Amino acid sequence: MNIFATESSLENYAEANRARALGITQLDSSTILAEEARLAPLASDLLLKVKPMIREGGSGAAIQRYVLTQFERYGWLPMLVGYKGYTAAVPVSVNSQVGNAPPIDTPFPNAALVKVELVAASTQAHVAQVWTFATANATEQQRQLLATARSALRSGIDQVRGGEPLFNVGQAIQEVLDANQAVAIHELAGYAMGQSRVQEPQVLGYKGYTNDNTLMQPGQVLNVYVIAKAGAFGVRFQPPDFWTVHTQDGADSVMLSAMVEVTVDGHRLLSRLVD
Repeated sequence: MNIFATESSLENYAEANRARALGITQLDSSTILAEEARLAPLASDLLLKVKPMIREGGSGAAIQRYVLTQFERYGWLPMLVGYKGYTAAVPVSVNSQVGNAPPIDTPFPNAALVKVELVAASTQAHVAQVWTFATANATEQQRQLLATARSALRSGIDQVRGGEPLFNVGQAIQEVLDANQAVAIHELAGYAMGQSRVQEPQVLGYKGYTNDNTLMQPGQVLNVYVIAKAGAFGVRFQPPDFWTVHTQDGADSVMLSAMVEVTVDGHRLLSRLVD
């Protein structure tokens, strides 16, 4: 059941979110970066608190209700509400749902990979992280896919360094996925964060064009994503709103991300890896 079912409650959230996003655009980059560094580990800790809810009989709707109470405690707003017409606050996607699925009351299956997406903002910065959790009875194939994605994310983060090609991040992720028979999903990508939650450049989670000369800049915050699936290449977007992404062949999928600051001599991991 959508807690934003009424048009008025949805619009109230959306209006507050628009005002908060506009306020962040007025801030200087140093203020935003300091706040991102404060917020990112809090979001990771919140994901860790959600982990016990990823069990047979749990549900996406229950997770959304819990996360929203924590957002309120932190003074955060759920920035996805109203974003390009989206009507939920905390997407919770299961198995073949790659991402952006509105949370529902239907219990999780016995064997599942559950993706929880946290997107919020304080008055001074945005924060975002997604993590995939396995239920206790997840299959060996599901666990292997998740382990591969975790390894790929670490490999991608290791490439973050000021003055180096951004291309290196996606290439490193792709190499780990390829080595473990996982398929990178090209329809979604990571991004830089700052005055806007999503801004250029895109951070691909796969090998992009070799002639891309975009360099990572010290002080940038990159939200590095690994989005992958088992089986064959291909996804589909669910009508009528085309928000929820599914694997074309019904195979399982995973999504992980972390906020990383680019530094002159490497990087600073702002998010925590939720293992």
